[in-house]
Amino acid sequence: MSTHGDPVSVRESTTVSPPEADAAASRTTPGSDQERALSVVAASQQAGLGAVVAGFGLIGVGAVAGWLIWRSGASAAKIQPEDTTGVFLTLLVFAAAVERILEPFSRWLPGRAAEAALSQTMTDANSRIDGPTEADRAAIAVATAKVARAKANRTIVAWGLASGLATVASSAGGFYVLHAVAGADWNGVAVWVDAVVTGVMVGSGTKPLHDLITRAQNGPPSP
Repeated sequence: MSTHGDPVSVRESTTVSPPEADAAASRTTPGSDQERALSVVAASQQAGLGAVVAGFGLIGVGAVAGWLIWRSGASAAKIQPEDTTGVFLTLLVFAAAVERILEPFSRWLPGRAAEAALSQTMTDANSRIDGPTEADRAAIAVATAKVARAKANRTIVAWGLASGLATVASSAGGFYVLHAVAGADWNGVAVWVDAVVTGVMVGSGTKPLHDLITRAQNGPPSP
């Protein structure tokens, strides 16, 4: 998981981003002190408590599921790469798989409604014959702050979802990063705990990996 970012994190199709909204508002009429203050608030938004609880709750669900798989003996044999390079490559493949599995579900993550509201607010403001009013600029700034908060929430929830899913996959598939690095005979932590560690590592790596995959798919930038 992100998560992360948007930890979880998954592909986003934002209609209008907060920086674009700020730029649009500043192009229409001179910005007021109030608008600039609201823009600063938007840039510093943090995830809400509910999103944080949901993110860690999803990891907890994955941990319980991983423990049940381990306790039942349904786990596969431990995957033991020959060296740390093999461990790193396995993590990359693992994270890529989680990224692709979660990508179709990104539309249900938090934030879509706030983005749509911001887009509508900007459309309404720019459609006025006399240009946006002070109230329009304030409404854009407030909507931008809501989008920033929604994106922060989405990042945390996506991270928790990716980490929980990766924990279950780690326990079922037999890949445990600490045991893989330390050696097959190492028993410093329980296998199911290692599954949680592996899941959090994979979940935290999905967003940077997604950015890397996207750049590779799009090719080098045009000169």
